[in-house]
Amino acid sequence: MSASQKIGIAFRSYGSAHRFIKKHKLWHYVYIPGILNIVLFYFSFNWFINSVAGWVTGIFDLDCEGGLFVWFCYMITAIAGYLEFFVKAFLYVAFIGLYLNIYKSILLILYSPILAFLIDTVEKKDKGVNEPFRMEQLLKDTVRGIVIALRSLFMEGVAVFALFVMAFVPIINIVQPILLWIVSAYFLGVSMLDYTLEKKGMNAKGSINYMKKHKALTTGIGSVFQLVFLIPFLGWMIAPTYSAVAAYFAVEELEKIGD
Repeated sequence: MSASQKIGIAFRSYGSAHRFIKKHKLWHYVYIPGILNIVLFYFSFNWFINSVAGWVTGIFDLDCEGGLFVWFCYMITAIAGYLEFFVKAFLYVAFIGLYLNIYKSILLILYSPILAFLIDTVEKKDKGVNEPFRMEQLLKDTVRGIVIALRSLFMEGVAVFALFVMAFVPIINIVQPILLWIVSAYFLGVSMLDYTLEKKGMNAKGSINYMKKHKALTTGIGSVFQLVFLIPFLGWMIAPTYSAVAAYFAVEELEKIGD
C-alpha cells in the first residue's frame, strides 16, 4: 500500500471517529480536555502576568525629578510607555504560542488514563464484547501511555533542535516549517496509535516498529490532530479524543486490508 493511500486512511478515520462518538454518545470524553485546558491556561497565564508583566513594568518605570532636563525625561517616559505596551503584547502572544506548543504534550500525559479507558470502551462497543473492567489493566495502559508520550516529547525535542541547528543550511532552511510540521505530526500520531496497538497485544517495542513501518499513517493521524488543534478552544477540546478514536479505526482498516 502506498504512502498516499495510508494518509487517506488516516484522514477518513476521523469521519469514522465522529460517527462512532455521535452514535455511542461519547461526548463526555470530548469535554474533559476542554476543562483541563481552561484550568491549565488560567493558572499558567495568571502566573505569567503576575511575574513577567511586573518585571517589564519595572524596566520601563522612570522617575522624573525636577531639573534642567525634566522635559526630556517626560518625553522618554511617554515613549517608554508605548514600548512597554508593545513588549507586553509581544510577550503575551509569545506565551500563548509556547503554551499551545507544549500543551499538546502536557495534555496527552494528563489525559492518558482517560484515553486508555476510552479506547477500551471503543473496542468493546465496536466488537460487541462485554468484558469486565479491570483497574490493573487500566493502570498498566495509563503508565504505558505516559511513557510513550514522554518518549515522543523527548524525541520530538531532539529532532526539532536538530532542525533549528540546520536552519542555516541552504535548502533545508526553506523547507524547515514543513519538516517541523511532519516531525510534530509523527510523534503525535505515535502517542495516539499506541493505545490501540496495546489493545492488539503489542509491547512498546512492537508498537514503535509498527509505526515506523506505517510512517505515513502515523503522520496522517498526527497531521489532522494538529489541524484540528489550530481551531481555538473547540480544537483543543476535540483533538485528543477524535485522534485516539480515529487511530483505532485506522488500525482496524489496515488489518482488514491485510497490510
